[in-house]
Amino acid sequence: MGTGRRPLPPAPEGLWERPDMAEAISGRDMAVVLAIYRKYTGATQTQIAGACEIPQSHVSEIQSGRRRVTSLELFERLADGLGIPRTPLGLAEKPGTRRPDGRDAPTRPLPTELVPEVVRIYPNRGTVPGEIWRALLNHAQDTVDILVIAGLFLPDGHADLVPLLRAKAASGVKIRYVLGDPASDAVALRGAEEGIGDNLAARTRMTLTYLSGLRDIPGIDLRLHSTTLYNSVYRFDNEMLVNTHVYGAPAAHSPVLHLRQTTGGSLFDHHAAGFERVWATTEGA
Repeated sequence: MGTGRRPLPPAPEGLWERPDMAEAISGRDMAVVLAIYRKYTGATQTQIAGACEIPQSHVSEIQSGRRRVTSLELFERLADGLGIPRTPLGLAEKPGTRRPDGRDAPTRPLPTELVPEVVRIYPNRGTVPGEIWRALLNHAQDTVDILVIAGLFLPDGHADLVPLLRAKAASGVKIRYVLGDPASDAVALRGAEEGIGDNLAARTRMTLTYLSGLRDIPGIDLRLHSTTLYNSVYRFDNEMLVNTHVYGAPAAHSPVLHLRQTTGGSLFDHHAAGFERVWATTEGA
């Protein structure tokens, strides 16, 4: 195969920031990325294949959904060939890459070629793009598991969370949503450790109020736990966000691991098993 790249039509300004494109990129849905890209650039599959140095048949299969992009090499070929921003796609920036402000672009602490299950590590929950949460939930087909103490940011920051979860349940997705029992010693202790006292229990009660529309909905199980929680877990099929907990700091200020279940991997399954152990102790909310 030759190394030269065939010219591509110029991408219109703001293409990668379009809401539909940003959601597809963050969800690594390359079929949708290619469809939107071709719609707004007029690029042919042959041009894309030449620019990305892959067979045209692969481009066709990816866009039609017959081939799912899973390898790091293929993600990088598509990103570099089409000019897709690497960071939202979960790829480390290339060494020497400069940002518009002249500073070196950040790199990912753990490359996926070393730890295939780790898509990305965020320094704190606030750095997880909002579209990541929505894309993962939108793409869930079988399972949504959420384990938190309060997790107020989800219903507070996504006004349509309850209707979205109800719609997912109606489509057959199994949803298990677990919050800390605001009357438990574990929540009181955590609040004291964070220096906010009873405010953590109050945040949990507020979340329960927001989620009241999930009670008695087929396919949705809303429960309370009284365990010492070392991580908050958000599972969407084979994708998972794990928000670590650090003594004396709120979860929002602690790192988040984006994991993807892989054959032979252990990180995803380890945290999924932890969810199940907590689930076995829960009571109805």
